[in-house]
Amino acid sequence: MHGPRYVPGMLAWDDLRIFLAVHRTRSHAGAARALRVAPTTVGRRLAALEAAVGARLFTRAPEGLAATAAARALLPRAERVEAEVLEAERELAGADARATGTVRITCGDGWATYVLAPALPAFLAAHPGLTVELVGDVRAVDLTRGEADVALRHFRPRERSLVARRLGDERLGLYAAPAYLARRGTPRTAQDLAAHDLVLFERELDRAPGQAWLREVAAGARVALRTRTTTAMHAACAAGAGVALLMAEVVASDPRYVRVLPRLEPPPNEIWAVTHPDLRAAARVSVALRWLTELARRP
Repeated sequence: MHGPRYVPGMLAWDDLRIFLAVHRTRSHAGAARALRVAPTTVGRRLAALEAAVGARLFTRAPEGLAATAAARALLPRAERVEAEVLEAERELAGADARATGTVRITCGDGWATYVLAPALPAFLAAHPGLTVELVGDVRAVDLTRGEADVALRHFRPRERSLVARRLGDERLGLYAAPAYLARRGTPRTAQDLAAHDLVLFERELDRAPGQAWLREVAAGARVALRTRTTTAMHAACAAGAGVALLMAEVVASDPRYVRVLPRLEPPPNEIWAVTHPDLRAAARVSVALRWLTELARRP
């Protein structure tokens, strides 16, 4: 098969952006979600690109859309265009000395719901020119592709191209609902946990420090529930599903939760703020980083 037929002036960045999203998600629907556009827009723009290059770019396969030879030839060129566009956007954003515009922050849903959202009104009142896009997502987004301006993570990033700042630690504790403890009894020793139910994150996090610690301390305990989100874990614990490792600052004064074995000290979660080096000088990012630092270090 011949490669794509390139027509000078016919390849638009909007079409290439659609192409890259479809290639990465392997579906029109996934690309639409990633770019926050309608699936019909994805289909229309992809058809326009295929007409411009004179070749079909994707075929249907059992696991999703598969790239054709033409798509594989186009991919490195599209990625170079993307890199240039993103670099230009970062340079323009970094040159802005005013705290205006949009700052996109991504973090786990627990931090988004219990820490950032309640603090947003005061932050926005202090910076009326800013709009915050808050994305509660457990996956590590790609900051080099502009998926977020600032990411909060529980681990230091491995990418050398990013700038990371450790903000502090998130304290954790074992908690259960009063009704659960009334029904099942209150553990007096770590060994007692073996006779109780646990609420855990999904298996992908079994090696994370907190969950690994709990599985070791409560060896033999029944796992009653696994969930992907912190909010679901908090809700399930409050409803009496079992003992869970929760954000101590969030539930310490909430009567729906009782601290279990308070002398046991789980390892804290590290809190890292990560951004692209080109954005550090942008006022909108700088003020967001200062705000996040204050929230992470508050008592």
